[in-house]
Amino acid sequence: MKAPHADPNGTSASWNKKSCFATLTKLEIALLAAVTVLLTLLTAVCSFWLLYLDGYHVFNEGIAAWKQRNLFLYHSSKLGAQTNASAATVVGFDPSAEHHSRLVCTSRECANIASFFATNLNDKADPCDDFYEYACGNYGLTRELPPTKPLRHTIIDTQSLLHKQIKKVLEAPPSPSDKSWDKLAKDYYQKCLDEDGLAVNGKAAVRSLLQRIGGWPVLQGRNWREFNYGWEEYTAIVLNRTTVNAVLFELTVSHDPSNSSRTVLEFDQPKFGIGSRWPYMGGLNDSMVQNYTEHMVQTAIRMGASEADARAEMLEATELEIKLVDFSSDETQRRDPERSNNPYQLWQLKDQFPFIDFEAYVHRVFDGIAEITPNDTVVIREIDYFKGIQHVLKSSSRRAIANYVGWRVVQLNSPFLPSKDREPFYAFKANQTGMFNAPIPDRWEDCVTLSIMLLDMPVGKLFVENFFDEKFAMPKMTEMTAYLKKTFIEQLDELDWMDVSTKNRAVKKANAIDYKSGYPLHIFNDTWMEQSWGFKPSTKAEPLLDLTLRIKLARTTEELARFKQPVDRSTWYQSPAQVDAFYSPSGNEMVFPAGIMQFPFLSTGVPNYVVYAMVGAVVGHEITHGFDDQGGRYDELGNLNDWWDTSTAEKFYDKADCFVNQYESEKIPEAGGQTLNGRLSLGENIADNAGVKTAYGAYKSWSNENPSVYEPALPGFQNYTADQIFFIAYANNWCSMMRPQHILQLISTDVHAPGRFRAMIPLRNRPEFSTAFNCPKGSPMNPEKKCAIW
Repeated sequence: MKAPHADPNGTSASWNKKSCFATLTKLEIALLAAVTVLLTLLTAVCSFWLLYLDGYHVFNEGIAAWKQRNLFLYHSSKLGAQTNASAATVVGFDPSAEHHSRLVCTSRECANIASFFATNLNDKADPCDDFYEYACGNYGLTRELPPTKPLRHTIIDTQSLLHKQIKKVLEAPPSPSDKSWDKLAKDYYQKCLDEDGLAVNGKAAVRSLLQRIGGWPVLQGRNWREFNYGWEEYTAIVLNRTTVNAVLFELTVSHDPSNSSRTVLEFDQPKFGIGSRWPYMGGLNDSMVQNYTEHMVQTAIRMGASEADARAEMLEATELEIKLVDFSSDETQRRDPERSNNPYQLWQLKDQFPFIDFEAYVHRVFDGIAEITPNDTVVIREIDYFKGIQHVLKSSSRRAIANYVGWRVVQLNSPFLPSKDREPFYAFKANQTGMFNAPIPDRWEDCVTLSIMLLDMPVGKLFVENFFDEKFAMPKMTEMTAYLKKTFIEQLDELDWMDVSTKNRAVKKANAIDYKSGYPLHIFNDTWMEQSWGFKPSTKAEPLLDLTLRIKLARTTEELARFKQPVDRSTWYQSPAQVDAFYSPSGNEMVFPAGIMQFPFLSTGVPNYVVYAMVGAVVGHEITHGFDDQGGRYDELGNLNDWWDTSTAEKFYDKADCFVNQYESEKIPEAGGQTLNGRLSLGENIADNAGVKTAYGAYKSWSNENPSVYEPALPGFQNYTADQIFFIAYANNWCSMMRPQHILQLISTDVHAPGRFRAMIPLRNRPEFSTAFNCPKGSPMNPEKKCAIW
């Protein structure tokens, strides 16, 4: 045998070629393989924990914070499943978010709302000095006030978005799935846009309408023939043939103030041509009245009158309107519902108003619609107005009355005139609001507005189908209204100025409030929609005005037919496509249309401290309207009923006077230092103050009942507390800009205070706000004296 080769170290070459496992037993090799597999699995598990579950935060923030984050993910994923929000995937960990368990929301919705707040925020301002400037100071720097608009604010911005949404759906091509009412809405909008069609038949359609009521004297000159009946029957014919109602007076079928389950006829002072009564107080020499008269003259000339006739007869029409206005009441006086509840039987009116033939008017209006008897109940809202105008109208010529009524018919149907004949109406509005030489709005804006107003349910249905996030919004509103209602009742229980029996009745009323959210279900009931909106399709040759009248006359007949019928409390009187909310004292109901249930007021995936501050404050505001100086006069059934103890009522009005004085102490630099009208805006101010209090309390109630749900910070606001963002969000409801001349009109006519004061004053009255921003006692946002009722 040949000897093995040896290496220099004396090692056998054959040993080098052997495996390193050669000396291991099979058992040892198996154990080594098992250890390798276990180490691989351990590495994989650690990597999964560190990277996928973000376990690396344990080393930076500690185990407690990591547990908090995962508890949040667990609970928010459950909430996300309920609200269609993938909250479990939109939370980041940020050490700087100390007030939010070091969590920050990274969803698109959170980014949008954070951007909205950040764009408006002026962090150079002191929140304890001027919180509106702090929360909204940059609103006017990052936005433009359109030359066609007198003001702009958050609600108007959202309404503008809604109008664009409606425009998109109405401009969509016909679909095989469209119902006849969907086609009606789309066809109406397209006919409204057809300026060529309006140029051909618009003016002729308005003139034809005037002929249906006996003509417009200023156009016909000596060829006009007097009507051979009283002015009462004349205005009834105008209503029946044009739907124009509130000219000499207004007729409505409404709830009986003393028994809300039945209907009555209600007569009230009208709405005047300028829009509010205060310019008329200066008489013919007032600049606004002169502008208005010239507007009437130019309109009459464009409709075919000679300039001489137009100037003489429209001046006489203005003089008649001023006489009517002289007997009207301002909105401050009209706030008292007891004052306006003056029931009569129809036959009794002749004794009270001998020169007004109410019976002739009512019989003519309801002919073929409802049976009228002498014992029917009629409510006269303004006794002094009707007592005064009976003498004015008795002494006025029929020509003067017909000229004034004819002018109002043209004015109210001006959107159906050709574009060149609409120009004076835009110019008049621009001058009245300080927008001199403003451009004419795009036609689509007018057409969207007309479509929403006229076709409230068909257009509302299209909006809901295409833009309303029902799966999120409806459960969220149900949740919020439950917490807000509960919180408001708890606040009632805590009041020390109400006697026990009055407090119990207040709680009973709060429990009885009916909440309507989103839209009426019957807009998706084909049978109901066919009965209500199954109109004969329009032809191309049919003028827009004629199509409009067909629809309006049907709606007017439907409203008149409610007389003597049981009140249907399921009826919606508002379109779902509105960015607004409503409280009805006679129905003790609140309505929140789908239009307001969208960004920025309501968004999926954002923390509740934002949602409750924005749309929650609106809900709280509307709840409070049931207990303000007007709504508080109605009981839980909607009846005008004195349910207050006398001494408690006196305490209420003492507290209300605190608000009146507080708001009237505010001077408006843009209005030459004029102060707010605290009496006119009292009801809204009470609702604003209690609304934010109730919304804050409801949010805290929700937070206390869900201690394991951790709400993250908004991106860019990690250093702010939830309470601070709550109040910033609330103020953002009222960010605004407006023209100085329009401010003067608002404080004289609007029951709402300008946005700046709606944002600031309620927060001045909240101790929670001062605590959140550490405002020193006596600072502008933390005054010594605070006002509160509810």
